Amino acid sequence: MSDSLAERLKKLADDKMKQRAAEEDIQAVQVRVNAFIAENARTEFTKLQEQLKKRIDEVNPQIGDLPKYEYHPGSQMIQQGNCVSGIHFDQPYVNGPNNRLLVSFGTHPNAMYFSEADRPEAIRYLLQAAANDNLDGIVWVGDLGELTTEQLCEFILENLTEYYLENRPQ
Repeated sequence: MSDSLAERLKKLADDKMKQRAAEEDIQAVQVRVNAFIAENARTEFTKLQEQLKKRIDEVNPQIGDLPKYEYHPGSQMIQQGNCVSGIHFDQPYVNGPNNRLLVSFGTHPNAMYFSEADRPEAIRYLLQAAANDNLDGIVWVGDLGELTTEQLCEFILENLTEYYLENRPQ
């Protein structure tokens, strides 16, 4: 038995209304997510800096013969030997969700080399603050996948040491 034209038209109208309502719900969620990111991204970057300082204080006494980590808050660099990790956060519009976090590993800008060709190549990762699935915290997403601030802190310190070991002066 086939539907009458009136029933099909009514069903079509109902489906369109449901689709429109679903699209409005998605837009409302995106607005909430964007507002959450805008409100919390800078705070989470500050938390990352504090976490790095804390972990450096905890780890330095235990790293043996390796050079100690030095945190330079003014330049947002962590140094180990002649190698550094730079963290640079940019949120051009404080009321918008657009932001980026550049994490890099390289030699100290003042390190001396016979020629620039001898300077090891820097490694860079681009991330951005995003809302976690529960919309109750910030995660960092991008080149490294999705990391919490604590995971990113550990990544930075481990990879700085790895970079140092691969590029230390002989």
